[in-house]
Formats: sequence, structure tokens, C-alpha cells
Amino acid sequence: MADEENDREVPSTPPGEEPSEVPAGESGATFSRRPVIKKRRSRKERHEEIAQPDEFVEVGGTIVDWLIERGKIVGVILGVIVVGLLSAAILRTLDTSEQAEASAALFAARAALPTSAATSVGGGLSLNLAETGPDEDKRAKTEESVQLLEGVSKDFQGTPQSRQAQVIAGQALYSIGEYERALVFLVEAAAVPGLVGDRARNARGFTLLALERPAEAVDVFSELRDDTNGTAREAATINLAAAEEGAGDMDKARGVYELFETEFPDSDQLSEVQARAANAQP
Repeated sequence: MADEENDREVPSTPPGEEPSEVPAGESGATFSRRPVIKKRRSRKERHEEIAQPDEFVEVGGTIVDWLIERGKIVGVILGVIVVGLLSAAILRTLDTSEQAEASAALFAARAALPTSAATSVGGGLSLNLAETGPDEDKRAKTEESVQLLEGVSKDFQGTPQSRQAQVIAGQALYSIGEYERALVFLVEAAAVPGLVGDRARNARGFTLLALERPAEAVDVFSELRDDTNGTAREAATINLAAAEEGAGDMDKARGVYELFETEFPDSDQLSEVQARAANAQP
């Protein structure tokens, strides 16, 4: 009897019909059984699915086809790009080479200056002009150096060394009393923005004072003071006050000195400024 019950087939439920209750034994309990439906796929369908190109292959193929169809245009574009890159590399190489050559020429020109000449690019000139002119040896060496500096200025136009050469030439000529000639170099260099231009403006202001043109010097130092900060602004403030004194306006000169005391109370030059302010009497 047990073998007959085990051999009894369990009916399956056709698609679309509710699952039937299947006897679970003599206890009378029943359970539901859902049919398992598997969709068989042929080998041909699986092969066709695998053979389908993915998105990367499709996009890449489209780009390659486009490039092939427009080979000449693409070749021209790539050629232009390559030429541009090569040109930029060549220009950078030439610029580096020119800078090195300009630096060497500037060094040689400065080395020809007499040690007593003003060779600093910092514009460190003094209003305490010598009562006697330079000796012949100093003048000759200075003139020789100025010619070299002028050559650097002309041969390497557009480089920082060209502007530095102009400032140094102006200072050198100032040191031998050639103020008008110095002014030519300094005016051109002062037109350039930046540190070298500021130094040229500072030297130009001193040169204008030496030429007894204090009103113009006032304008130069006033602009320089407005455009600078720190120690450069300190120096421009003192020089502006000196220019006001040179112009004969002592009230303005004292006002600038007092402004210095307010702005730079910790300056090393405070005591000198206070002494100048006390001496700036109408």
C-alpha cells in the first residue's frame, strides 16, 4: 500500500489555472504547488545576443568611420596642432636663450662702471650732490659703461634686462651730473609697471630735483607714494616732503612729515623725519 501511494503521480496545474490542492497523506492536510515555467532559448538566440556590439564598440566604430571619411581634414587639423606645439616650444627655447644672453650683457655693462658710481637698481640716489664734478677717470669709465647699457637696452628690447639697463644708465649719468641725459633713460623705464618701473620713477624724481624742477618731482613722488607700500612708501613720503620743500611750500612739507609720523610710528627714520619737520619753517 505504501508503495502504491508513493508511485501516485502528482498532477501539475496547467498554465492559467489556479493551483490545485494536492493530498499530503492520510492526515488529510493539503498543500498548494505552483508550476515552474522555464523559457527555453535556442542556441541560435544566445549566439545572436552575444554577437551584438556593445555601446563602446558602436561609438568607437562611428568615430573611426568619421575619421576615415574625413581623413584629409583631420590630417590638416593634426598638422596645424603639431606645428603650433613645435612653434611654442621653439619660442620658449629662444626666449630662454635671449634672457640668458641679455643677463650676461647686463652684467658686463655694470661691471664696467666705476665702483663709486650708482649701480644699484634700487634707485638709491642722494640729494646731497657733490660740489665738484667727477674726475676724468670716473667720467670716462661711466660713459663707457653707459654705452654698453644703452646697447643692452636696444638689443634686448622687451626683456626685463632692457629696463634694468635703462635704470642703471640713468643712475650712472646722475652720478656724474649728466641729469638731462639721465632723464631720457629714466622716463622710458618709468613707463613700465612693476618694481623696475617704480625704481625708475624714484630716480626720475631725484633727477628732476637736481634739475631744479621741484613741482614735477612733487608729482612723481606723490604718484609713487600712492602706488607703493612698506619701505618703498616710506621713502616716497620722505622724498615727497623734500620735493615740497624744494618747491618752497613749507606748510605742505610739514604736513607730509606729520603724515609720515602717523603712518610709520615705528620707522627707523622717524627721528630724522621729526628733525626735518622742525626745520621746515616758512
